[in-house]
Order: sequence, then structure tokens, then C-alpha cells
Amino acid sequence: MYLKKKLLHDEILVRRGTVSNDMDGTPLFINDKCEGYRVNDTAVSLWNMCNGITFEELKEEVLRISNDDEENVSLALGEMIEQLKRVSVLDTKPVKRDTFMVR
Repeated sequence: MYLKKKLLHDEILVRRGTVSNDMDGTPLFINDKCEGYRVNDTAVSLWNMCNGITFEELKEEVLRISNDDEENVSLALGEMIEQLKRVSVLDTKPVKRDTFMVR
């Protein structure tokens, strides 16, 4: 499960692929292999928020606009992130931290 990953706080979420619509207007995630996946508007909204932010920042934003509790939001977001990574429309990258020399 994503939430148990040790480096969770040291990664940023990065979108991959694009969003489009199929013939009936249903949103689609299209990955770099041109594979399309039907999704709902909520998935698109959450994917759009994954623009170089951490999981914790995403969770805080969702908690701000939701009535759900932190545990439910964490679990739902963790599952969503794993699904988006599995279909190659989301990736994680290490957070680059500035290094300072201490004397």
C-alpha cells in the first residue's frame, strides 16, 4: 500500500500523459503509449492537482475541500495514486532538497 511507503514524504507527484474525451464525452487518461483509460471528473480533478506536489500536500488540499476524515482521505488517495501509476499517467520523483554546509 502506498501509505506505508517509507519515502512517502520525500517524493513529489508528477503527471504523465494527457486528458481527453471519448466520443460520448467521457474523460480519458491517455498515457505515453497512447493507451486510453475511462475515468470520472473527480479523477481528472485530482490528477490535475498532482503538479509537482507531495502526497501530504495533496491530502491537505483534499481535506480542505472535503467533509471526510483524514484516514479515509489518505486511504482513497493512496489507492488512486497506485492506480494512476499502474496505468502510467502519474509518476513519483524524489524531492530535491537544498543542501547546506554546517560548520
